[in-house]
Amino acid sequence: MKSKINSYFYFVLLTAVIFSNCTNSHNQNISIKNSLSIFMLNNGKNYFFCIPVQYIGDYHIGNFQFDNGSVIIGDFEIPLKSEELNISVYLNETSDESGKTIGEYELIYKKENDNVLISKMKEPIAAKIESDYMMNQYNIFIEKYLSDNEMKKIIREYKKGNVDSKMSVWYNITIDNEEQAGCGMLDDFELHNEFAQQAVWALPHFKFFITKYLQK
Repeated sequence: MKSKINSYFYFVLLTAVIFSNCTNSHNQNISIKNSLSIFMLNNGKNYFFCIPVQYIGDYHIGNFQFDNGSVIIGDFEIPLKSEELNISVYLNETSDESGKTIGEYELIYKKENDNVLISKMKEPIAAKIESDYMMNQYNIFIEKYLSDNEMKKIIREYKKGNVDSKMSVWYNITIDNEEQAGCGMLDDFELHNEFAQQAVWALPHFKFFITKYLQK
């Protein structure tokens, strides 16, 4: 089971490719550099971290439970607590192995802070026919909204030259009724003072991320 999962499991840690999302607070631009596993975004009202996790395969994910994690900006640590996160899970049943899709995405799970608003992950989905070459693509978005105080501390770290940063997320996930406990993702990144958009636009498995977060 694990070998099948690993062959289709995307932790996108392409440090040679740069994509930044800018914030603009207190006349200081701050963005994330050298990471495609965590983004700093602005929805017009608030700044937030978005951590995308993607699974592609002919299996069914029946549960996703965030455990713990953190984002460390220089010397400033921001704990990631489940009750303070927004988590959404989208399913597309027409994906190929590279992440290209032709069908629609369905929102099958949504949690805002500590309230579960939609919970349909356990519902059965159609079995895949091998000749169709189609797989299930799960896009999981973990969002941590930042307070004004947290933004001030992030900017303070940048001004001190503490740009080396890192993140971690840990969760439990159920795949084909088999619980995969202790799954996680680690990445290093840097704070940056420029706005740049490149590379991610050409990556097919980021198409839905671009549509959801960048093409507003």
